[in-house]
Amino acid sequence: MHLARHPISGCFPNITLKNRGDPMAIIHDDNSFKLALITEDLQGDQSIKSFAAVCEEAKRAMSAHDIGDDFRRSYAQRFDDPSRLLSQIKSDMMDNYMIGAFVCMEMDMPKRMPLIAWAAMNKMEFQGLHGEIACMRALMWAGYDVNARAEENGATALHAMCNLKWGGGAHPRAVYHLLENGADVNIAVEKSGDTPLITLCGHTGWSEDLDQTFRLLFNAGANVETEAKDGSTAWSLLQACQEQNPHPLRAELIEELAA
Repeated sequence: MHLARHPISGCFPNITLKNRGDPMAIIHDDNSFKLALITEDLQGDQSIKSFAAVCEEAKRAMSAHDIGDDFRRSYAQRFDDPSRLLSQIKSDMMDNYMIGAFVCMEMDMPKRMPLIAWAAMNKMEFQGLHGEIACMRALMWAGYDVNARAEENGATALHAMCNLKWGGGAHPRAVYHLLENGADVNIAVEKSGDTPLITLCGHTGWSEDLDQTFRLLFNAGANVETEAKDGSTAWSLLQACQEQNPHPLRAELIEELAA
């Protein structure tokens, strides 16, 4: 494939982000805790350093203002039953409960747990919060394994963000942050053998988000000719889906790859 690869740091030009510029929000209760993290994620400068500063402030505020007591009690009640505890944490991460994520950090839940994958699996959009991924970013900041697999099928957060459960499509900004934090572009789902790029190219339709996500993965070293267990590749799926449902952006991408 001959599409030019570019460093990840220089290939994210189409996402419009507003520089927050305001002093860090004062965190004093559950609502201000969540608001500070969501605001930084959606309107901050998108740097790891900037988001980390808000996470540090949130972590300090937890003990100072008894934030997260409901989650502490919930997990403590299940501590003698690991399967129940794991099930509750999974449910909380899938609901993107940021305070629950910070309580997991506080309680030293193992970094190998697939908290980031769970947080990505059920990502829903709410009015006014389109694209918010603060829980995922907080878990990355805390050092949870960005390549840990969800136990159902062996998929990672990167796979989930290439095929959103709600509304379809992909989440290029989430993919950017996952890659920035070490996500493996060539890791395959255990059951199907699909890499994130194969997952992405399996979309019958196409869009700017899918196109940008393809370029992010490709620029990070994703192999377009890796075969899934059924023999399909990202390259074969890209062409087959274009034949089925033509799209000008995908046509341009295929032309660049084949040049």
